[in-house]
Amino acid sequence: MRVVVTGATGLLGKALISQLIINGDSVAVLTRNVQHAKNILPLNVDVFHWNPSKCMPPLKSLEQSDAVVHLAGESVQGRWTKTKKDRILQSRVLGTSNLVSALKSMDLPPTKLVSASAVGYYGDRGDEQLTEYSNRGHGFLSDVVDRWESSLEPLTEAGIQSTSLRLGMILSDRGGALKKLLLPWNLGLGLKIGDGSQWWPWIHVDDAVGIINHALKTDPPTSAINAVAPEEVTQTQFADTLAKVLSRPRVFQIPKFLLRAIIGEMSCELISSRRATSSTSGYQFLFPSLSQALTDLIQRGQRNQNGLKVFQTEMLVDVAIDKVFEFFSDPANLEELTPPWLNFKIISPQPLSVGLGAIIDYKLRVHRIPIRWQSEITEWDPPRFFVDVQKKGPYRHWEHTHEFQPSGGATLVRDTVRYNSPGGSIVDKLFVRRDIERIFSYRQHKLNLLLNDEPTSA
Repeated sequence: MRVVVTGATGLLGKALISQLIINGDSVAVLTRNVQHAKNILPLNVDVFHWNPSKCMPPLKSLEQSDAVVHLAGESVQGRWTKTKKDRILQSRVLGTSNLVSALKSMDLPPTKLVSASAVGYYGDRGDEQLTEYSNRGHGFLSDVVDRWESSLEPLTEAGIQSTSLRLGMILSDRGGALKKLLLPWNLGLGLKIGDGSQWWPWIHVDDAVGIINHALKTDPPTSAINAVAPEEVTQTQFADTLAKVLSRPRVFQIPKFLLRAIIGEMSCELISSRRATSSTSGYQFLFPSLSQALTDLIQRGQRNQNGLKVFQTEMLVDVAIDKVFEFFSDPANLEELTPPWLNFKIISPQPLSVGLGAIIDYKLRVHRIPIRWQSEITEWDPPRFFVDVQKKGPYRHWEHTHEFQPSGGATLVRDTVRYNSPGGSIVDKLFVRRDIERIFSYRQHKLNLLLNDEPTSA
């Protein structure tokens, strides 16, 4: 299947693309920032420029595709100024209308479109049980979602099936709502929001990806699906479950008036009650209970504590996993994968045996500054993964996890770097992050040449 994805560089988009590639699907993305997308997305992904609010996407990007997943839209987080609210609305309504116009103009359009939506459609409804057949509510987000979903209606005339996924709060270890909720808890200030009686529909990021895939491969019985986990919880229950998972007490309550004073109108999204449930999707959840979901995500996030930044990139190589691991476990290939402008050289005595506890010394130049670096292999599990950690070098912390996952006869290569740069966030934003993106972009292109174009490729 060939799938076109908008909003691909966001939290959900990146997770979705990773799974699509594992599934063996072909992926194209539409994005405002082509270079950024190329730097952070797998090399196998086709990238096309599109400004959703200004024009239709290029038809070339949609040709020969089977489905579109539409995730683009201005984040609702932050203070809702008049300008912010206009961006929230227009990025969804105008962007969707432009996408729909492009699809309708095609002779052979994709047959399916799955679009993000939100449970904000229902407004503030107290304890009322809300299904896909419930009426829309009132308020700014309810209006936005209603117009957003209505923008898809012309697709029916073109014979394209559209499904809107009314997503609950997406929980992820990579950012989003959970990261912000954890801030006070990590400071020992566990709290509940408002009186805590409001219902908070939620979904684990893996299940959000799963329900998108399910919608792509099945024929949903309704044009809208409540993409929420089966377990219904109030905000108090959410806070108590989080307290149990973190082994920290819930000791504070932030009243509604104070919350509104801090974040303005957006506070209504935290204190609104939406008891949304779904019985129509047919999807089997990986994390049906909140305790399961939070335990999984907190465990994933343990390695990201102490203010570490995280960079991750993936690509699919058409080589069996054993050969890929063998390639990466040869230190000589590290020089091949490193950009020439770094002047990277291994200085450890040769031949070098790589395995658990191995120490590798090398030298390089960063912005013309000579640097010596020493790494230790701290985890080693052939052919699934290995981890190297900086022992000596320029970073306060550098931990590089190399993961390999079979996908048919091919292998998904995933690099995850957790780091703390000298100079803190300012230096990271000005120099370090950009350098890391360039280095791994080169690494992907070189890996493609060395493995995908090799005669031994599967």
